Amino acid sequence: MLSAEPHYSVLSTQYDRVMPDIDVFNFFRWALFTFATIYATLITVQSLWGWYVWLASEDRYIAILRRYIIIHGLRLRFATFWGDVLVCGLLCIVFVLMMRAHSVLRVIDATYLGLQ
Repeated sequence: MLSAEPHYSVLSTQYDRVMPDIDVFNFFRWALFTFATIYATLITVQSLWGWYVWLASEDRYIAILRRYIIIHGLRLRFATFWGDVLVCGLLCIVFVLMMRAHSVLRVIDATYLGLQ
């Protein structure tokens, strides 16, 4: 006797339990965000710590270099670095927008899966 209902075998239900429902592209985006953020933070902190340790030494020439850097830091004209500040600000805005887009995509995905 043939029925109109689809026949599900034991294997298909076992695979459904074994294989989680993961969107590979969404996982890749989150993993990339996570690793890139951690990597950039660690490299920046490591570089700043290295500069601090190097400039904190008591050598005569390092002391002259330290004073030179301080004087140029005080004479720094912020108008010349406005482009870099603008780029950093725009990158921060893009990061916040991407995080918001991830939240919206998660809601859309949950709504789509709930309607099926």
